[in-house]
Amino acid sequence: GINQWNSPSSQRKLEVVRQEIEMKHHYLSQKIKEETLLTKSNEIASSAADQPDTQVALQAARRAVERAKEDLNETRRAYTHEISKATFQVLPDKDSPTQRPMTTTALELQYQGFKIVEVLISHDSAYLPEHNDVVRGFRWLWRSRGRHYRLLHEEEMPPRYHSESLILAKFLTSYSKANPTDVDVLFDLIRIFLQPSSIDFSFVKQFLNDTVSEVLSSEQKCQVMQRFLTLLSSDGSDETKTLSLQMLVYPMLRSTFRQTTKNYPPPTANTLNKILPDATIKDLILILCKDGSSFHPKLTCELLRLINILLENIRNKLTEHRKDMIKYIWNILKSDDNGTKYFGYLVVSRFVAVFETPPKVTLQVYVSLLRSHHSTEKHMVRAALDTLVPSLPNRLTEDELGNAIKYTLKLMYEQVNSVPQLAHLWDIITRNPNVYIGHKSKFLPHMVNSLTKLGLSPNAPAENKELSVELVKLIVTWV
Repeated sequence: GINQWNSPSSQRKLEVVRQEIEMKHHYLSQKIKEETLLTKSNEIASSAADQPDTQVALQAARRAVERAKEDLNETRRAYTHEISKATFQVLPDKDSPTQRPMTTTALELQYQGFKIVEVLISHDSAYLPEHNDVVRGFRWLWRSRGRHYRLLHEEEMPPRYHSESLILAKFLTSYSKANPTDVDVLFDLIRIFLQPSSIDFSFVKQFLNDTVSEVLSSEQKCQVMQRFLTLLSSDGSDETKTLSLQMLVYPMLRSTFRQTTKNYPPPTANTLNKILPDATIKDLILILCKDGSSFHPKLTCELLRLINILLENIRNKLTEHRKDMIKYIWNILKSDDNGTKYFGYLVVSRFVAVFETPPKVTLQVYVSLLRSHHSTEKHMVRAALDTLVPSLPNRLTEDELGNAIKYTLKLMYEQVNSVPQLAHLWDIITRNPNVYIGHKSKFLPHMVNSLTKLGLSPNAPAENKELSVELVKLIVTWV
């Protein structure tokens, strides 16, 4: 039902090709003139001694004319192709040779069918749950390439049919409310966010969040996790996997792990085992170890966020998978993508805070984060240090903690003229004073000297002035 002939994008493409045809036609005319002149010159100089040179030039001119003709014909074919695309109606799927094109007449019939179903639902709320054939048709249409194509080219569709995806989304959310056991519909609805649209589909996002948080039972939440793992191990797009995490898995886990309140009691061990059985955790770790290196950085960050949530809330269920997890995360620390790498540092810091970790690894992570003051991911570095530093006294012996303190002081000496590095170090110390209080005598002289560089300069940024105030408070407390 899409006629692109009058769309701005098609007209621009056609105009570009038209201009190209004119240019090549002009070029061909020039080459023909050159060939004509050389032919006359060759006839005049037929008895002259330089005839061979004239013959070579004439042959070159003829070849140039032939090439120009070929280029012109190729451009004309491209123009014809653009016109055929501009009048393109959605073609049948190669795998479904019997499928007919979606003409404007077919779109009108579909539109009227939607209106009939809306009337039926208004008089019978159970209409969709009781008519599986209708639901199957809607789901097939929702997944179809034609609907996706029409949504991408809204400006080329008659306004009457712009609401196709919106109406289908409302039908599917209505069906899902009546059939929460069918979790596949939730993953189907995510498809609407794979491409931009002028239509507001925020109600779908809110529906997904409310459903996985408040409606689904423990068994149904387990089905969501299993369905996600199936998707994660498939050849589906990384964007679909990322959206599944953001819109289904995270809201579901947040609602499961939230702290005790008046309205929400903590989850029992039995509930957790139903939602995240050991087999599900094992499958997740296996997929990460097997396919993790091939994921897009954005998806990798979201998976790291998932691991961080699991480490924070169900560490006991992850104990037997510690080696595989740290191996997967450690490889991410070598990534060239800063966002991915520092998200990896956050998760490693969480791992150190949760599990016994070799002191060498702990110190290596601590030193790397100390030097990360130039990172564009400052908020991630700060979050990683806020997780790691409080755990240092529990993970390091007194001598090993002393070595960490010595390295911190050494970095202060070496980078005394680097205000960003000093600000980074003092920010760590002011946010975690209890870790460094046993060595306060070594830090106090540096505190006083750093105040001038951090906050008293007229060009000092506001965050450095705030840090200076916190540093003064710490001096007063320690003295």
